[in-house]
Amino acid sequence: MANITEITVRYAETDCMGVVHHAVYPVWFEVARTDYIKAAGMSYAEMEKKGVMLPVTGISCRYRLPAKYDDVLLIEARISRLTPARIEFEYAVTRKGESEVLTTGTSSHGFVDSQTFHPLNFKKAMPEFYELMEKRAELDKQVAL
Repeated sequence: MANITEITVRYAETDCMGVVHHAVYPVWFEVARTDYIKAAGMSYAEMEKKGVMLPVTGISCRYRLPAKYDDVLLIEARISRLTPARIEFEYAVTRKGESEVLTTGTSSHGFVDSQTFHPLNFKKAMPEFYELMEKRAELDKQVAL
């Protein structure tokens, strides 16, 4: 089930035209992804303490309409793909109170051991949390972006 993160655009996140700089969106995606994981039942910091990290293996962003200084934005995050070795999230950015999508994106991640950075099987490393994420992924597929 998708998670919504609210962000107000800060002046420092805009360029000289008053438009959100393209490099800011991946940062917001990270905030939304972290919120998603926490809403699923565990903070990202807890995952790391339990030995699991999620390094980014790929990211994409499609800019449709500009966001501007002081806009209140909603970043919708959902799982688009989950395997024991990898996870992919997709994102949609809208202005609060509006339905038109400003930006979409994805981020891909591998599950790795936090000590060795070697790939690991998330399903075996954290079976209960994997099951929760799997259920959320199924709900996300029913309402794809």
